[in-house]
Order: sequence, then C-alpha cells, then structure tokens
Amino acid sequence: MFSFSKKIITVCVLLVLILVVTFWLGRSHDVEQATYQAERQVTQLNNYIDTELARFSAIPQLLTYNSLMIDFVDAQPQHYNAINNYLADIQQASGASDIFVLNTQGEVIASSNWQADYTFLGSNFAFRPYFKRAFAGEKVAYFALGMRSKERGIYFSQAVYRDNKAIGVVVLKVNVSKFEDDRELLNTSKGSHFFLQLADEVIAMSDMQTWRLNSFTELDITMRRDIKSRRAYLDHQPLYIKQFQFSNEGIKHLKIDKKLYVMSQRPLRYFNATMNVLVDITKVNSAQLPRLFWVFIICSLVIIISYILLTRFAGYKKLVYSRHSLELEVLERTQALEKVQTALVQSAKLATIGQLSAGINHEINQPLSAINTYLASAKRLLAKGNTSALGESLVVIEGLVNRVHQIVGQLKHFSKPSKMQLRPYPLAGLVNNALMISSAQLKQDNVQVEPPQFDETVVVWVDSLKFEQVLVNLITNASQAMNGAIIRNLSFQLECFEERVKLSILDTGSGIEQHAFGNLFEPFYSTKSSKGLGLGLSISKQIIDSFNGCLSAHNRVEGGAEFIISLSNRQENKDD
Repeated sequence: MFSFSKKIITVCVLLVLILVVTFWLGRSHDVEQATYQAERQVTQLNNYIDTELARFSAIPQLLTYNSLMIDFVDAQPQHYNAINNYLADIQQASGASDIFVLNTQGEVIASSNWQADYTFLGSNFAFRPYFKRAFAGEKVAYFALGMRSKERGIYFSQAVYRDNKAIGVVVLKVNVSKFEDDRELLNTSKGSHFFLQLADEVIAMSDMQTWRLNSFTELDITMRRDIKSRRAYLDHQPLYIKQFQFSNEGIKHLKIDKKLYVMSQRPLRYFNATMNVLVDITKVNSAQLPRLFWVFIICSLVIIISYILLTRFAGYKKLVYSRHSLELEVLERTQALEKVQTALVQSAKLATIGQLSAGINHEINQPLSAINTYLASAKRLLAKGNTSALGESLVVIEGLVNRVHQIVGQLKHFSKPSKMQLRPYPLAGLVNNALMISSAQLKQDNVQVEPPQFDETVVVWVDSLKFEQVLVNLITNASQAMNGAIIRNLSFQLECFEERVKLSILDTGSGIEQHAFGNLFEPFYSTKSSKGLGLGLSISKQIIDSFNGCLSAHNRVEGGAEFIISLSNRQENKDD
C-alpha cells in the first residue's frame, strides 16, 4: 500500500514539474516572439522615418543654391512674388507643412503660406535655435512647437550664402503628426505602441496622445530650466509618466498603468532622437493556460496508457530473460563455430602444404645440393689461394641460401593463422606470392604458367593471407586437374570495372563434370576420390564471401575449367 502511494506521489510530482517547465518555456517563447515583433517594427519605423527625413532635409540645401533665391535674400524685392509662389509649389509637391526664408535679423521675408491668414510673413524667429545654428553654418534638424499653430514639427534649416557670407536662412517644417497618422506605413499592430524620444528625454512623437511632449524620466531643475530657455515647447512643461523599467534575460521590460511591455530601441540616422517600440505582454501568463491544459491532458493519457501497458506486459519479463539467455547461448555457440571454422581453414592450409610438400622438398633439396657442391669447390679454391673464383662461389652460395629462405619464409607466412584484416593490396603481388608457393606443384605436374601481366595500380580489398590461401588452393587444383592432359597451360585474365575487379584462373584440363556443379562448393565434397578432404573450395568460397566478393566456376568452350573471383577495389561501407 505504501509502495503504491509512493508511486502516485512520484507521478504527481513529475506531472507538476512538467507543467512548471511547460509554463516557463511557453512564457519565454511568447516573450521572445514579442521582442522579435518589437525589433522588427522599430526597424521598419526607423527606415521609414529616416527615409522621409533625408528627403525633407535635402530641400533647404537645394533652395540655398538657387540663384533667384540668393538674389532675393540679397535685398532684391522684385523677386518677392516669384519666390513665394516657388516656395508654395515646393511645399505642395514635397508634402512639407511650411517653407519660409529668414533674413539676417530672423524676420520672415518669404513663405509658402504667404496668402494664408496665418502667414509667417513679418514674424521674427531669431530666438529659435534652428535660426542661430544655421546662421552659424550648421545644417540643422530641430524639434519644436509652432509659434502660431502650436503643432509639433521638425525644422530643417540651412543658411543662404553670397560670396561665402551668410545672408539669410531657409527653413522647412514637417509636422510630426504626418508620421503618427500613417498607421499602414508605420506597420504597427494591435497591442503595440511607439514613441520618439528626444535627447532631452521628451517624447516628440507617439501613437499615444497622453505621452506626447511628456517624459518617462523625472526631469530635474537644470533640465527644466534648459527646456524653458530654449522655448522649444513654448510654455509647456513636460509631465512625468509613471513607469517601471527592468531587464530580464537581456530583454528590456517597461510597466505602465499595470500593463507590461517589452521594448526595443534604435536611434534615428538623420535626427538626434531614439525610436522606441513597445509590445504588450500583460497577458503572457494567462496565455499559457491552454498550453498547460493540453500538456496535462497528454501527460495524463501517457501515464494511464503506460500503466496499462506495464500491467499487461508484466508477465513477459520472464520471456525477456529467457530470450536474453538464449541470445547468450547462441552467441557462445556462434563463437565456438567460428573457432571450428578457423581450425578448418588452418587444416585446409596444412592439407595444401602437405600436398605441396614433395615438390617443396625437391625445391629445397636442389639449392641445398648445389650449396654442398659449391662449398666443396670453395674449399679447393681456398687451398689453392684462388680468391677471385672463391668469391664468385660464395656469391652463388649466398643466392642459393636466399632462395631457400624465400621458399621457407613464404610457406611459413602462408601457414600461420591470422585474424581477418581487410586492406587494399596490389593484385599482382598477391598472385605472384601464390604462384611462388605453388611453383613446386606446378613443376611437378609439368604445367606451363603464363605469367600474369597486371597493372600494379589494380588493388583489391582483402585479407592478404586468406586470399593467398584461396589462390594457392585454386592454382594447385588447376595443376592437378591437368594430369593426363596433353597441353598443360595455366593462365590468368583480369577485367576491371568501376568498383569491382574480376580475376579468372584458366586451365586446359578435362574440366568439371556436369553433375559436380551443384555440390562443387559444398563441404567434404571432393572430385579427388580419397586424396582430398573436400574442404578447399568450400573454405575458399567462405573466405571470398567474407570479402564481399563472389567465387564461381564454369567450363570453358575450348576445354578446361575457369574459376572466377569477383572482388571490390575499394572499401565498402557497412550499409552497402
């Protein structure tokens, strides 16, 4: 009972943990998406407003280079009507609010609204910083409230020069309400807000009317005095908007009037201000409830199904244990079979060596007898003091000893057991080694061998010792099959394909009897009556199969048999 209750408590704790993790992951995802939305919108806002401000800022520069404008500002009033009409046309075409010209005292001497009731003509704006700074040689972009319209605007101003002397200032005003009203171009969405914050922390533009000309920063006395002296906002004093700012995981948050936002900022390029976009995430916590509900349902179903399956299949534990035991037993027997197969391969090697022993003895006895003869001759030459002839005899003896070592070494190398190691080997070298081992048998059977003319670049992926065993077996079989034949020729043919190599061993014997083809590669099947064990071809086929190759045989049309070995000339993948 206690154990059952403990399991229930564990499952409940796990379920609660999953729900908590789901809540925080879901919340983080939604906050990240809101942050991405804020960054995307602030980028679009900046690009749009920067493009517009760049367009408007170029207009005063063009006007200052106009020769008619320069003549008019330089006290030539006959151009008065032409200049006013020219400014009105540019104002209409560009979409600016107003364009006007100031003389050296800051008085408006021409204006695009010269025919309107609220015309700027005769007004004096010498106190405005955009006049003073432009007259001093700067290109100015300045935010301020209009003296008469009380509308917020950005003023672009630049001085008019004659003979490198400032003689007036051209000013263009753009109402910021133009940008606030264009919701489609601003690409703002429901639940998001934006505001443009000036260098003095005052909000110049926003889609929220209560934020305009106010500040999210508490302005001290010094800042307020500076604002009052500049009269940028006339008699208006910015109010403080209560808010709370903090950062969480590198994301800036802003809380205003019980609403929580994520904020993204980016400075404008052509105006000293920062664009800010806020995206509402107030309901991000409650938005996780549907997720938690579905996660709870899914986890509950998984737990119930898992419990049913575990209860239903509890009786199969013994079967699993039995299966495991059976697999171990199969593995042990497989390993035992592999050992037996290795022993059979070694036995086949020794059997092949036994068949070759007579010829090998003859091959070794010949150089040994010659060595004995040359040693006796060397003694006589030594007694006579004929050192020159003695040296020649010793060179011959050394060559005969090397020949014996080569025969014995190759046979020893062939007979020792080895593990399977697939490597790339030149085919020519492997065939020549096998011919050297089989040379005694071939001489004994009076077989003429056509030396293989293989390119040294032709390689096969094999275990060299095991492959040489196969070649020796096939060569000696071919040699013995030609006993009684008038023509005894052994030859090799090679065909190379894109990824395969086909080696054919051809003899001129009597060929393979038709009834023997079905059992040719079966263990203990032999066509040599009592002389063979019947393992050579079977083991050879197993070895070639282990190389991912193929061993086959057929009779030649012109007489004799042909054994074909097909091998890969590259390393094959396990998935192939």
